[in-house]
Amino acid sequence: MKHAIPKQYTWKVCVGICAISFTLFLVFATPLEAYQLSRGDTLWTLSGKFLKNPFLWPRIWALNPTIRNPHWIYPGGKVNLKAPEPAESSRQIPQETVVPVKPKVAKPAIRKTAPLILIHRNILAEGFISSKKIREVGRVLTNRDNTPMNAFPKDLCFYAREGQIILPGDHFSTFTYVKEINNQACRNTNYQIQLGGELEVYRVEGRFCFAKILYNYTEISKGDPIASFRHWPEKLVLTSFKKPLEGRIISMKERVIMGAQNKIIYINKGDKDGLQSGNMLSIYKNCPEAENPYHAGEKVLQPPDWKVGSLVILSTQPETATAMVLNSRKEIDVGDKIRP
Repeated sequence: MKHAIPKQYTWKVCVGICAISFTLFLVFATPLEAYQLSRGDTLWTLSGKFLKNPFLWPRIWALNPTIRNPHWIYPGGKVNLKAPEPAESSRQIPQETVVPVKPKVAKPAIRKTAPLILIHRNILAEGFISSKKIREVGRVLTNRDNTPMNAFPKDLCFYAREGQIILPGDHFSTFTYVKEINNQACRNTNYQIQLGGELEVYRVEGRFCFAKILYNYTEISKGDPIASFRHWPEKLVLTSFKKPLEGRIISMKERVIMGAQNKIIYINKGDKDGLQSGNMLSIYKNCPEAENPYHAGEKVLQPPDWKVGSLVILSTQPETATAMVLNSRKEIDVGDKIRP
């Protein structure tokens, strides 16, 4: 015979069951922050119990820096199972004022091109135009071996001009007058000078001077005058001439035809006009006048000059310069214009 529970006790049983269930929920659902060790506990067993994986025991050891050896823990001690939350600081850290920084715009790199360089080893051999006759220091007598002068001897003897002081070690050059230049491009008579060779004096006996021939540019002949000349560098940096200039070709060594290069010409502008070795200029020709095609017999204004070539200055004198033709698209003649 079954005994029925009186109705007045039924609600008490339900309340008791709910209380026990809630207590078990708090015990098992709420994670523990610390655990008091009992006999037989190890980090391995605690990891399997609380972390559900015994291989995670290094996590518990990391939360307990007081445990020096993970294999030795003692009953009665406490083991942290959860990292302590950092304490909130009551002090307020002032916020820094952020100043907007403008991004730096990188400037494009400008690649500098190397200047063009012209090497002309025989600038002295090209000669120059002089506005007056050269003051000579002496004249060639003969060479040491009395052989023909056109055999390019190594030594020669020259006779010094009266009153001229010459010492061993002095350098001179022989020269000749090629021709006189007197045209519309020259205001006065000019002289085209051709250098023969460079000398170094090694012995002086009165007015007789003995010298070594260091360089031969052209044939040295008896009676050639001797003078001092400045030396121009053989390495020229090519630069454009920026100043206004209007010059003309006054002479040339040989005819300059279309497409010719490296031909030597002479112009009526020099140091006084600001020209320097390495300056590049253009060569222009006058266009001939033409009749008006709409009115027969009526001449129009002369058309603009047209560029026919370019040159580079090799050496300069006060009022003239020696130049070399870089290119030519037409035959170049004496009288053609020179401009930047």
